[in-house]
Amino acid sequence: MRLVVRVLNVLVVLLTLGSGVAVLVSDLTIPGYREHFRDAIWFVTAYCAVQLVYLVEFARDGRLVPWLALARCGAAYAFLAFFLELWPAWRSWTPGRYVYQLFEWREASKLGLFALVFLGRGAGNTLNAFYLTEKWWRPLRIRRPVVGRVVTAVPVAATVLCVGAFLQLVHEEGRMFSAEAQEVAEFVYGGLDCAAVRANAGKTTTDLRQRGDRHYQVEIRYGCAETRVLVRDEDGRVGSTAGPELDCCQDGS
Repeated sequence: MRLVVRVLNVLVVLLTLGSGVAVLVSDLTIPGYREHFRDAIWFVTAYCAVQLVYLVEFARDGRLVPWLALARCGAAYAFLAFFLELWPAWRSWTPGRYVYQLFEWREASKLGLFALVFLGRGAGNTLNAFYLTEKWWRPLRIRRPVVGRVVTAVPVAATVLCVGAFLQLVHEEGRMFSAEAQEVAEFVYGGLDCAAVRANAGKTTTDLRQRGDRHYQVEIRYGCAETRVLVRDEDGRVGSTAGPELDCCQDGS
């Protein structure tokens, strides 16, 4: 079983390391790439180095494996705690951006992203750390059964919360999503130009649009890291689309 867990960890790290290396190579070889994503070479290099340490330790089952599993778990929950604030900028800035893109199946649905964040990073990293630190908590359950049960109940509860959050988000998306509003959002976003982005950066505008015999409330949140169009139909259901507008915010664009 431990071998299976280690192999899964190696595969995950290979994916994130591959994304980091691709970003680093692009930063160094493709003109304008680093400026577009605002990458810092030192940060991308450090990211790749950390992933390489993970890869080597999990591949050879080194003594740092339980500590690294805990570190990944802690980083995952820090990400979850500030997800709403971090995501707009982190989505394009992170050297692991290509991993997230694999789970962005289509703009109209966030199920892939929800699965990656709550099931993969949340529940997956919790169970991973729980199993790989077994030699620490199992003796505690034998020596101090009550304390041991309380300690081991924490990761179980965290896993249940992550799975529950994912299921709730899936339910909410199904209840609130409107395909028609999504089409309007994509149409409005496609009509935005750099002049509008620069003039309204940091602002939010609202207006009413008509399509056929239906009316849609359109909200546009302008920003360089992300400009988002949110559309609400007459039934209260929504559609949205967004993307970075870094090029528009460059001097002289």
